[in-house]
Amino acid sequence: NGIYLSRANLDVAFDDSGRQINPLTARLTGNVAGVMKVFNRCGWQAEPDSGISLPHQYSLIARQGVSGKD
Repeated sequence: NGIYLSRANLDVAFDDSGRQINPLTARLTGNVAGVMKVFNRCGWQAEPDSGISLPHQYSLIARQGVSGKD
């Protein structure tokens, strides 16, 4: 499994306090369904980017106030 992020995307997605202000663009490879399950348990939502020509491109959004427990 792989999770690929760029520094530029990290800078745009988070403010100086570490709060997410924009979706984080990431590339997920391998067992994507398994990685998405882990993200969900940790309070993150991963959605495939629509209209993007790059394969395996996702938007990651931290859910506020969610424990991540099912």
